[in-house]
Amino acid sequence: MECIIREATIDDCEHLMGLIQEIATYHHLENEITINAQVLKADGFGKDPFFKCLLAEQPGEKGCKPGRPIGHALYFFGYSVNHGKMLYLENLYVVSEFRGKGIGMELLRKVAENALATGCMEMKFMTMDWNRRAKAFYERLGAHDTTESEDFHCMELGRDALERLVQKGSKGQP
Repeated sequence: MECIIREATIDDCEHLMGLIQEIATYHHLENEITINAQVLKADGFGKDPFFKCLLAEQPGEKGCKPGRPIGHALYFFGYSVNHGKMLYLENLYVVSEFRGKGIGMELLRKVAENALATGCMEMKFMTMDWNRRAKAFYERLGAHDTTESEDFHCMELGRDALERLVQKGSKGQP
């Protein structure tokens, strides 16, 4: 299927927010979304962007209308003390009617290309345990599950926990 993969711009944030809401619904996490298009604009397209995003579009009719967003890959860079520069893929999503047409693969290929171009040694990401299709897709590409193979677990401190941690530190407590 013909599809255009391009860097997202600040003007894409409303469409991107729609795709984020779709994937949240797909994962039964719609109540977890606390951001909006304004936050995306500030966080991804301000002075010091926190993330980058690729957008997949179905081409519009020649000269008549813009393309339709049909998927995205949102990622950011980090650092591993074991391997150096790394890329973390936060979100890879293709609208359901366009799955199985190679769009996810093309988005992921472009993310990998960007990772290598910036000197990254690895790409990390998570997938839901119940999403066997996604897990199988990643494994076919050579990914391995570090939860099982290296006994790593993804840990998270939410906003409340962060605030408690800061308060404990300011009171001289360990």
